Amino acid sequence: MRFGVVLHVTASYASWDTFLTITKEAEQLGYDSVWVSDHLISPNGRPYGLEAWTILSALASSTHKIRLGTYVLCNQFRHPSLLAKMASTLDVISDGRLELGIGAGWLRDEHEAFGFGWNRHSERIERLREAMEIIRKLWTENHVSYEGKHFRLRDATLEPKPLQKPNPTIWVGGNSTAIRRVVAELGDGWIPVLPTPKQLANGVSQIRDTMNNIRRDSQRLRVAYGGSGCALIAESKEQAKKLSEPLIRSMKKTEERSACLIGTPTECIEKIEQYQKAGAQNIVAGFYDFPSLRGLKLFAKSVIPHFR
Repeated sequence: MRFGVVLHVTASYASWDTFLTITKEAEQLGYDSVWVSDHLISPNGRPYGLEAWTILSALASSTHKIRLGTYVLCNQFRHPSLLAKMASTLDVISDGRLELGIGAGWLRDEHEAFGFGWNRHSERIERLREAMEIIRKLWTENHVSYEGKHFRLRDATLEPKPLQKPNPTIWVGGNSTAIRRVVAELGDGWIPVLPTPKQLANGVSQIRDTMNNIRRDSQRLRVAYGGSGCALIAESKEQAKKLSEPLIRSMKKTEERSACLIGTPTECIEKIEQYQKAGAQNIVAGFYDFPSLRGLKLFAKSVIPHFR
């Protein structure tokens, strides 16, 4: 089991100094990866936010071994040719540490506020499919021509190629049936948002069945539990309950509440074991008590060693 830390670019704690401090501490504590969200405004309308790719590029030169992921990029914001070039460059300068997470986009308010076209879900899925095909081709082929519904390339060659071979992992974020189909057909990994263990297990089973049907190796599928700001660990049950009350109140769905990693070290271990049994090889979550490092340190000390 691998463990990653999510930094949310529009969170109240968001600043470059804070992100750098958290990332360096996570690397020192033995976390495997750090992941940056991709938003122009927050879901509640907060306009402050740093740009995801710029943050990762800066973190690449400030760290040595921790892997660098996007949780997850909005496909609507960047042309796939440009994203392929950005990703290849980051993989090179980070010495092969990129984890590329990408999704179809879901926050309508930021699209409309900043002038990005908002389309029905099926069209956003179409654009995501084409983008993933283009990115992988540019990473692995020369003289790429592509004629899609949304994107077109003519004799395009990207250099340098990524250091990771055959390519950096492409994680697809989202929970819908359509997203699971994209994972099965084109992705390397699936990173759903706050799934319950049952939802994760069912999704993994569906994806693997589809992969087998189209003759893709389903055993190569990578699976992560994803959650931003939903982890809260405390020494006692009473303390965990008290600290988590605002987080629980902010969540409308009972399933989302139950999917949060909240509790004592023992309780967190038990919940992670459920996700591991459901098929997860990665836990990617942000701590609710950021910018404090208390939860980050306690989790590294009392939970991660159990899985190593």
